[in-house]
Amino acid sequence: MTPFDQNTIRNIYYTKNLIKDYYKAKDVSTAIDISKREFGIGTYGKKISQRHLTFENKDQFNDYLRKQTPFFVSYSVAYYKFPEKRPMENKEIYGSDLIYEFDSDDFDLPCHNTHNIWHCKECNLSGVGNNKTCPECEKPTKIDEWTCDHCLNKAKKETIRLVDFLENELNLDPNSFVISFSGSKGYHIRVTDKNVLPLSKSAKIQLTSYVSAEDLKLKELGFVYENKQWYCSSPKQAYGWAKKILSYIQEIINSYTTEQLQETFNIGKKKARVIFENKEVILNNLYHNFLWSQFVGASNFWKAFLEKAISDLRFEIDVQSSVDVYKIMRVPDTIHGGTGFLSTYIKTIEELKEYDPFKDPVVLGEKKYKKIKIIKQTPKFRIKEETYGPYMPNEEIELLEDVCVFLILKGVAI
Repeated sequence: MTPFDQNTIRNIYYTKNLIKDYYKAKDVSTAIDISKREFGIGTYGKKISQRHLTFENKDQFNDYLRKQTPFFVSYSVAYYKFPEKRPMENKEIYGSDLIYEFDSDDFDLPCHNTHNIWHCKECNLSGVGNNKTCPECEKPTKIDEWTCDHCLNKAKKETIRLVDFLENELNLDPNSFVISFSGSKGYHIRVTDKNVLPLSKSAKIQLTSYVSAEDLKLKELGFVYENKQWYCSSPKQAYGWAKKILSYIQEIINSYTTEQLQETFNIGKKKARVIFENKEVILNNLYHNFLWSQFVGASNFWKAFLEKAISDLRFEIDVQSSVDVYKIMRVPDTIHGGTGFLSTYIKTIEELKEYDPFKDPVVLGEKKYKKIKIIKQTPKFRIKEETYGPYMPNEEIELLEDVCVFLILKGVAI
């Protein structure tokens, strides 16, 4: 399929009219300091096709959405004196937000092998999973990433954890957090705290490296190994990452069974039983600044424990992407042109916890049926309360319009 064949043109007109109707009925009011931002838009199948757009106010911005109806709408992390100018240095940047993104494909989850689809251009084969090479011709494949409840729940949990970290560990103003569903694979956090705005790029890198536990040194956190003994800060005096690690130790030691200790830390039953039977001793010794080590292999056990604590507690964040001052990021409450879902602004953590990414952002289409033809292998997926698929190429099916819009914009149906 080329970008100019009749099926593509028909899909563009059909879905663009639905998006236009949505913007005619709804005002988008979530863009902050709109006159100081650079905007970018995308066309059908292309997330960014034009940048350096500017709007004086929200009325002008909404008028643009209704008349031009882009498939994707993003705006800058940075604040500019002249956001419309180019090249970038002529814009005269004077500050920027901090941004964090959690997408389902950031995590290596087993569910990816049940819903991602690989395609081989050489022999036209496809299948479920993450095969990087075709099993038939051994040529490289293209992988289409899909999402499910499991992987989007993982992205949601990490978003909730990070919001708590930003507020309680870094003392950033929670009223300055703009949380949104991306409209596709995950969640975004934009931190507009005025204390963050003037920070240099290097300062923001340090801040984000701390958040992601990049290059944490155990010794600097108070975990020191000397004379075959691990020492630590007391939970009463610890703060920051040291406190989080000690809390992790307390939770694991206090709640894990012998079998869980065996499985989690790959240790024998005898060692796991010794640790389990001495949990009170271990927990009490933390307050005397050491990790109880009266068992064989204690030093290696605690080293592995501390490394696992950091691995489990850290945030999977691309530091360079988070501090890229020239980045543009999807405007909340605009349509994601790759799914037809709303990139929803989420006001509170309570609202985020209850948010259903396969129901709440479904805003395009009426309660009527439409006939479509599947052109690419499609895994099982959910829209609202119903589960659909899997489908194979050349199937002709009749589905509710909101499901059809989703499949068309995903590029698997016409």
